[in-house]
Amino acid sequence: MNPFETESQELNSYFMNWAKMYAKPYDKETTSPFTKVRVILMNGTEFESNWYLHQFARHCTDPDIKRQIAIVRAQEQQQQKRIASLKPKMKICLKQQSLMSN
Repeated sequence: MNPFETESQELNSYFMNWAKMYAKPYDKETTSPFTKVRVILMNGTEFESNWYLHQFARHCTDPDIKRQIAIVRAQEQQQQKRIASLKPKMKICLKQQSLMSN
């Protein structure tokens, strides 16, 4: 696949609705450790990408470029939220949690 020969998509097709953005988290017990590491690394990669674009937009003086960056940032933030939602929340019993706080 040559990226220079492919047609671009509509801009609206890159944005997700809420149901698609928040995917079901993986199961901690059955998921491969490699998959867990991939999710963590991709989340970090997306965070760094968003942080770079934020800094770039802050220091850019051209308003046209800032508008273009704002669209890309909005799409990449959605992508980061989707990857972050794959990681399950910590599940700790209340009894264990009270023992940990003492």
